[in-house]
Amino acid sequence: MKKKSNYKYIERLDTRFGDNDIFGHLNNVVYYSLFDSVINRFLIKKCKYNPLKSDIIAVSPETRCKFRKSFKYPENIFAGLSTFKVGNKSVIYDISLFNQKGKLAYAEGYFVHVFVKRSNMNETVNIPSSIKKKLLKL
Repeated sequence: MKKKSNYKYIERLDTRFGDNDIFGHLNNVVYYSLFDSVINRFLIKKCKYNPLKSDIIAVSPETRCKFRKSFKYPENIFAGLSTFKVGNKSVIYDISLFNQKGKLAYAEGYFVHVFVKRSNMNETVNIPSSIKKKLLKL
């Protein structure tokens, strides 16, 4: 099980009323949305990436989540972000979700980003150097 102390980058993410499903806990789809949010916040805040204007974007061909314990609204979630592998054209992120007081992950996942041209998403490109530097430090 992953520990909160394993992560250098942690973002607080709030749950929303509509995140709960009929079973009274966060629906599985929400976990993937949280993964996507913490990654993009990192890229925007730390890498000065502008996803609305950049000619290069990152698409996700693969994700995975291991659910260990459920979250529910209202609850603050702390997302730890790291990398498993940084290549030339792609990165594999390591993400874990924690509650406010807990040290062990409620959910652990990975998320693959492949960098492509916005104008032709079938054409992969190298990760921009400014982003790659930050990813390697992560």
